[in-house]
Amino acid sequence: MATAISDLRLSPHERDGIRRGVDSACAATGIRWRRIVVFGSRTDPACRGGDIDLLVEIDPNHDVDCERLKRRLRLALEDEIGEQRVDLVIDDGMQSGPFPSLARGRGVELWSNT
Repeated sequence: MATAISDLRLSPHERDGIRRGVDSACAATGIRWRRIVVFGSRTDPACRGGDIDLLVEIDPNHDVDCERLKRRLRLALEDEIGEQRVDLVIDDGMQSGPFPSLARGRGVELWSNT
């Protein structure tokens, strides 16, 4: 059974803050985001605690410094939702490896900008 957004262990303030943080960081770096997906323990209503695992898909048509974007995102998210452990995966469509597709497959889309 798929997890619904309402079942996520994120408050409405956290969900909205994630959107504002991603908007802010991407605007500051001139990057267009496509999707924001939460995955990991926050998608399981039976779990407790845990960090927030986020996948941010960005437009692959830009030359992106993913580490710079991650730093901006961390600062923007802290401004919006306070100090929390957040694991970030940036998917620019150019990375090889299975992790972004696994995160998408097991995650719940919070926001789409397509």
